[in-house]
Amino acid sequence: MIDQLILDKLEFQKILQFITRYSVTELGKQKVSELKPLTNISLVRMEGEYVSQAKGILIQQNTPPLEFIPNIHAALSQSRIEGAVLDGKKILETLRLATISRNIYQFLKNYADIAPDLHKLSGSLFVDKVFEHHITKIINENGEVKDNASPKLAEIKREINNKRDELIKSVNKLVKTLSENDIVREDYLTLRDGRIVIPVKAEHKRHIKGFIHSESSTGQTVYIEPEETLELNNDIISLSFAEKREIERLLKELTKLIGKESAGLKTALDTIGEIDTIFARANYSIEIIGSFPQMENDKPFFISRGKHPILLKRLGREETVPLNLSVEDQKVIVITGPNAGGKTVVLKTIGILSLMVQAGIHIPVDPDSNYHFFDNILVDIGDEQSIEDDLSTFSSHLSNIKNILQKATSDSLILLDEIGTGTDPSEGSALASAVLLKLMEKGSIVLASTHHGSLKLFANDVGGFQNAAMEFDTRNLRPTYSFRQGIPGSSYAFEIARRIGFDEDFLEEAGEHLDSGKHNIEKFLVDIESKSRELEEKLKSSEIENTRLTGLSSLYKKNIEQLNNEKRDILKKAKAEAENYLKGVNKKIEEVIKSLKETNARKDIIKSSQQIVRDLKERNKELFSETVDKKQEIFDFVPGDFVAVRNTNTTGTLIQLSQDKKKAVVLSGSLKMKINTDELIPAKNEKKAESNYSSYAFDTASQQVRIDIRGKRADQAEFEVIKFLDGAYSSGLNRVEILHGKGTGALKEMIQRILKSYDKINSFYFAPIENGGDGITIAEFK
Repeated sequence: MIDQLILDKLEFQKILQFITRYSVTELGKQKVSELKPLTNISLVRMEGEYVSQAKGILIQQNTPPLEFIPNIHAALSQSRIEGAVLDGKKILETLRLATISRNIYQFLKNYADIAPDLHKLSGSLFVDKVFEHHITKIINENGEVKDNASPKLAEIKREINNKRDELIKSVNKLVKTLSENDIVREDYLTLRDGRIVIPVKAEHKRHIKGFIHSESSTGQTVYIEPEETLELNNDIISLSFAEKREIERLLKELTKLIGKESAGLKTALDTIGEIDTIFARANYSIEIIGSFPQMENDKPFFISRGKHPILLKRLGREETVPLNLSVEDQKVIVITGPNAGGKTVVLKTIGILSLMVQAGIHIPVDPDSNYHFFDNILVDIGDEQSIEDDLSTFSSHLSNIKNILQKATSDSLILLDEIGTGTDPSEGSALASAVLLKLMEKGSIVLASTHHGSLKLFANDVGGFQNAAMEFDTRNLRPTYSFRQGIPGSSYAFEIARRIGFDEDFLEEAGEHLDSGKHNIEKFLVDIESKSRELEEKLKSSEIENTRLTGLSSLYKKNIEQLNNEKRDILKKAKAEAENYLKGVNKKIEEVIKSLKETNARKDIIKSSQQIVRDLKERNKELFSETVDKKQEIFDFVPGDFVAVRNTNTTGTLIQLSQDKKKAVVLSGSLKMKINTDELIPAKNEKKAESNYSSYAFDTASQQVRIDIRGKRADQAEFEVIKFLDGAYSSGLNRVEILHGKGTGALKEMIQRILKSYDKINSFYFAPIENGGDGITIAEFK
């Protein structure tokens, strides 16, 4: 069980507050606020799958029929007590629970194909229309018992109304007489203790026989129930008591009915609360474009483009720097780099994302990330100084680390911020080294940030350790907040001081007081980081160039193949047309010969005409042979020859031949191509490679970020999409949009297949619902 203090340090409750906004029911909100990391990996996977299925439903722009329901557990428990009576409001809330439960059950049943686990969960819901009918027959929409809820109640209501009408008529008649004699104070009736009375002037109270109920505060008005109406009032009061008894009887019957079904209703209430939390988490996943990663402890711990959800909320998706991390054999990672460079944010990001995953919450990472299931997440982050316990910051850190050493196991995640600080640097780094070694022996995954230079060397020399750094932009003298594994980082103290505005004389004097060895190491690290960044930029540029040339090569080959096919089709068509033409000519000649015979023409003229026909046929066979492809001339090439690819403008130097001389490797610019020798012809080396290269360059200014293939067949659009992706990557675009529509799903499936096999794609996903949903696929390049 992960300690509540850890949850508080990593601000887990803030994430739950983000999710609570999407909850609808009282119990759902309560369940979200009480979410905790689970202690069983099977439960974690199941919760993640629930949310994924709910998200699939929401993406189809369908919302479950969830409505506000108060937590009526107590009322349901009360209904089981013998003789208990629930009031109309509580019974109405129970009716709403039953109705909503039935609606949700039907809703999830309709989506059983895409949400089978949610449909299975809905089996715990309460569905009973007869139960609902019993309540609606008695209780109205305001939670009151209907006048016609039973024949007896309806009869009592009629009698009360009749008696009341009779009473009012009698009193009005009496008041009219008294008013004429100026005995009553005002011409109106009022109620006292449920009985109709007349306001009489105090000086005339003895002029009216009846029962005095009360006086006004001034004593000038007396409220008298006349003797003539006493019996009618008594009858109404008696009927009112009978009405209350009948209403109570009806409520008691409904309460007893609810009591019989209370167990099922309680289960339904809990299940609706659970479904509410699942759909709340699904809505949150859509908000953060989240996913549920794999959870395999036997695979490397791998985070791809992870983002801290609180920073994501505050800064937005584009401004939040993603985190990439991979932990395999070297489980202890020492993170160095400048102050305010993001070391603590990296630790908190790893911690909060791990907590969220184990609580069944989708996280903002690429879906191919792999998380481990941790039995504990232990952290030492922040200033733990305690005046009350008389502990310094360093003492508090040591106390916390001692506790971590005791609890750590091979399935624990340990996050240590600024390990070894707060005391003498040499002693602090020695203690830090010992702590990290001990945690490595236990097999925990450990990430520790530090400014101790000796720990960088220690991590470089000891097996099972690795260095990592927070990148710093030395050109603009500012942190980039990018995390990089494999190399240590410099603290950049002098660079940051220069950025703040310290003059060079001051910095030069400060440098004289710096240990020369440490100064050289820091300078070396700065130089390594700068060169590493340059190499990365060159590598990315080379990859773009390679992709461009590969795309061109593929495009040329496809174009050549298409041209050859078109040529064959044209020749076949021409042959067929020619044959049809000659058949027509032949027919006409035969008709002439027939005519000649019929007119007794000379035999030599007939023979001559027949020979002409035979000559035409032979000439047709020579012109249009059965095989329309002409035999290509094969040249005897040797390495070093300058060659060209048939029917293209591509030229290059032949640098290698296979033993049977059927395959050749040609160097065209920086691109090596493996080609059949029968596709090559000799060429003159006019050294125009540079101009040829530019003639095929992509127009990056006109490169579009969206392609629309709606209405096209999948086989027609495939080449167009591949060409579009090649151009976009070569143009340096970060992301593109492919508009394929929803339709039959054939285009969507084709796009998914292409993007999965395209090695330059980092991730792809559907657009947000409000921007087109699964009719648009967004792809991000590496």
